Amino acid sequence: MTRASRTTGERPLEGVVVLDFTRVLSGPHATRMLVDLGADVIKVEPPAGDLTRFSAPRINSLSTYFIQQNVGKRNISIDLDRGGASELVAALMERVDVVVENFRPGVMARLGLDYDTISPRNERLVYVSITGYGSTGPWQDRRAYAPVVNAETGITKSQGDARDGSYANDPHSHADVYTGMEAATAVVAALYQRERTGRGQYVDVSMAETMLYVNEHAHDRLWDGEPPRGVIRSFQPADYPVLAVGDGSIVVCSGHPADRGTFELFVAAMERPDLLEDPRFVDTETRLAHYDELLDLLDAWALTCTSADDVEARLARHRIAVGRLRDVADLAATDWATQRDAVVDISDRGDGRVRIPNSPWHFSDSDTSVRGVPKYRGEDNAEVLTSLLGLTPDEIRRLTDNGVIVSRGPGGSTS
Repeated sequence: MTRASRTTGERPLEGVVVLDFTRVLSGPHATRMLVDLGADVIKVEPPAGDLTRFSAPRINSLSTYFIQQNVGKRNISIDLDRGGASELVAALMERVDVVVENFRPGVMARLGLDYDTISPRNERLVYVSITGYGSTGPWQDRRAYAPVVNAETGITKSQGDARDGSYANDPHSHADVYTGMEAATAVVAALYQRERTGRGQYVDVSMAETMLYVNEHAHDRLWDGEPPRGVIRSFQPADYPVLAVGDGSIVVCSGHPADRGTFELFVAAMERPDLLEDPRFVDTETRLAHYDELLDLLDAWALTCTSADDVEARLARHRIAVGRLRDVADLAATDWATQRDAVVDISDRGDGRVRIPNSPWHFSDSDTSVRGVPKYRGEDNAEVLTSLLGLTPDEIRRLTDNGVIVSRGPGGSTS
């Protein structure tokens, strides 16, 4: 059974209402997770729009970047610099369960929309702030995007050190996505605690602390002692073999060929028992000293394998995992992706479809797959303000005429 056919069962966060003030990636990824888990997420955009709306590729005035992170959210657009806008938002905050924002520290307080101001009016509110370096401390006012946080937290250095000092920005915004995941986890935990206490709370999540938290090698960099000679510290996956196979495909192996126990598995897969007696490879220390030679032997052996499937089969017999080097489109075309429903087609708000990743969860009694469509900015102004605040059509029209709420449809049409 695929998730697409699993339509019974309430989604885990059904009934939870989230007001989402986030933009670009860290916050939008967190709230995309909440949408897929069943929350009613209302994205609040400024008149200028989320920066990702203007990226490419685009279809029907929607960028695919924006679609991936914001599908399924309702959308309202409010100009917080207009008179009366903050009061309107504060009224919305009184009626929701969760607020998520990733403005720089101090912005929400300046608008009178910070947790300390709002929480007395909604004691059950869970309020999450995502920042670069935290809402307190000497770095709270620094601007922060994933590349600079990756640099500050040791990720860029460790990647460059593994490539002989060639430092470069990673093409993936790890600090944003990981922080989004940690923020979504915090939301779920705070909601669970609220079930016991009846009270919400403020949650401060920083990108920098997240990147320390998810760095599995941080312990090694914080270790002051000297380890014994001839040991491999913290596994060192950057040194694992990348092998070209006879048909030109490339595979990545999981396991350090110089490590005790793993070396013997590679030797068995290569059917080279003579290497066990080779003085260059008698222990971890000597294998590390001759590591390039060991990799040369593996390279030569891989070329004798006919395909990626062949080399995987040989190594798998000796408990070594192998993955083929693919791009995302290659993976999406596999039987695995089809059977796991890993990529989903959603409406492009025209006559076509857009492909994006599905959620990764497979619940036995809940559908947690992608739902809904990507929205244009301010598309749900009237629906949200009517359902949550009870505003009349005349009141909504007056807010529109005063520029407090705005909307922009396909092709840039404005109302």
